[in-house]
Amino acid sequence: MDDPLTPPSESTDRWPRDLQVFAGLCILWSAVLMTRSIFNLSAGGVPLEDVIFGVKFYADQARLTMALQAIIIAAFGIGILMHQRWGLFLALLYMAQVVAGHVIFIMSNLGVDSQRIHVKIASIESPVVLLIALYVWYRSRPLLRQTVSPRPV
Repeated sequence: MDDPLTPPSESTDRWPRDLQVFAGLCILWSAVLMTRSIFNLSAGGVPLEDVIFGVKFYADQARLTMALQAIIIAAFGIGILMHQRWGLFLALLYMAQVVAGHVIFIMSNLGVDSQRIHVKIASIESPVVLLIALYVWYRSRPLLRQTVSPRPV
C-alpha cells in the first residue's frame, strides 16, 4: 500500500492529465460520430457527407466511413486512458490521416465550383487540425520514448 505522506515517484505509468482529458474528449466525439452514423443525422436535410484521406463519401458510404472513424477514435481514446502506447500510435496515425486528408481534399477540389464552400470550410479547419496533431505528437513523444520495463512475476 502506498504511503500518503510519500510524494509519488516518477514512473512510466504517469501520463499527463491533459492527455487524459484529450482522450476523454475523443471518446465523447466518437459517441457523437457514431450517433450521427447510426441515426443518419445530417445538417440541413442534405445527405450525410464524410471525408477520409481527401475522398468524399455520401449517404450510406458516409455512414459507414463515419462509423469506422468513430471506432478508431474511441479505440485510441480508450488506449490513452488505459496508458497504452498503442493508443498514442493510433492517435498519431489517425491525426496524420486527418491532416493529409485536409490537404488532399483542398488541393483536389480547389477549382471545383460545387465544392467551393467545403474547400473554404476545410481551409478554416486546417490550422486547428494541425494544432491538434502537433499537440498529440508533442505530448506523446516522452511517453513513446520511455522503455518498457518488464513486470515482476
